[in-house]
Parts: sequence; structure tokens; C-alpha cells
Amino acid sequence: MFKFKGISSIDMEVVIEEEELFIAKAEQRYDITEIDGRNGAIFEPLGYSYINRPIYVQCLNTSKIDLILAWLDGEGEFEYKGRKTIARFYSSLEPQRSACIRIIDTTFIRNPFWNKINDDFIEIKDLAYNAGNIYSEPIIRLEKIDSENVDISVGNIRFQYDFNNEEYVEIDCENKNVLYEGLNRNRQIKMGYDFPILSPGENNVVVHSGNVVIKIKKKDRWL
Repeated sequence: MFKFKGISSIDMEVVIEEEELFIAKAEQRYDITEIDGRNGAIFEPLGYSYINRPIYVQCLNTSKIDLILAWLDGEGEFEYKGRKTIARFYSSLEPQRSACIRIIDTTFIRNPFWNKINDDFIEIKDLAYNAGNIYSEPIIRLEKIDSENVDISVGNIRFQYDFNNEEYVEIDCENKNVLYEGLNRNRQIKMGYDFPILSPGENNVVVHSGNVVIKIKKKDRWL
């Protein structure tokens, strides 16, 4: 069973042949540089590609064909086995008759990573644990106690933040945005180009100066 755009395959009365294709590992992109006189080559990782797989959708209730075609169209949140990602159905859908059911031959495209479905901010003291199998790019929420300026390390990244009389800030490490009430606050953070990431397992969280509550979500990620 899976959900797309908040609607389950059970409600739509469809079955996917070989559902395990949903969790195929994404391909890692890379550049190769070969140098004369050097054995082998230099490989430069370029991140992970999207998943692109043909799938067959069995429509058990032919009266829902129109609803299914509208459902499996475009981009939406995709849930499977307690995890979520973003998936897309962009190819044409042409139901083919097979016995008393219809089969739709289409293409399933999804982002390379999965996160937990139930993923809320949790307070972190001195360790942030990534239960996944690949580094995560979390959202870090800092809530002011009585210090306008705080100096913090998350994993291997140390940064300073000036609240400037505001109550909190959210640092989106994937999109490299620093936001308060949806407004950009990147000028109030002192940090290099790299935002914090959480490696699989334990990651140290240290408050070097200031008093602050640290909360994190999107800390667990799977490939």
C-alpha cells in the first residue's frame, strides 16, 4: 500500500506490480578526470540522481479509471512503508484491458531520499541521532531564552546567530535558508558556505555561548 497526494492505493483500488521498485537505490552522479601518467582516475561525486522506473498499475475497479488518471498526474508527496518523499507522474497514461481489469503502463519518478512520515521538531540537548543510512540536511529551530547572540556547533559546523529581538529562527540546511515568520534572516547568521548536516548515527550538538533551545526535524534520512 502507498499514498500519493494524501490518497491511498487501497482507496483508489489499485495494485502496483513489484512495489519494491519504489525503494530502489538512487544512482550517484560523478565526474571522471583522467591524467596522463597517473594510474586510474579522479572521481568527483556530484550528488544523487532521481529515481526513474517503469511501473504497471493494475486498476481493480474500472469505474475509477478517470479518478486514477487524474490522481497519478504531476508532482506530490509519496508515502511508503512509514517514509515519505516527492514523486512525479509525468508520462501519458493509457489503460490497457487485461481480463477484467485495466493495466496502466507509466513511469514513476521520485527524489533520491526518504524522510520519516511523522516528522516534528524534537528538542536536542547534546546529541542529534540520524536513524537513517545517509547524511541528512535538517531544519534547525533555535528558540531564544535570554541571549540575543548564540554560538553553536551542530556536527562539524560551527555558527553564530543574532536573534535581533526576535523569538526564534529556523535554519533550513537543505535549501540554505534562515527564516523567521517566513522572512529571510540569512544576514543574521555567521557561518561559512556549508550548512550543518547530520551523519548516520550520533552527531554532537554544542552550545559554546548563550542560552537557547535547539529543536531539529528532518534529522533522519534514507537512500
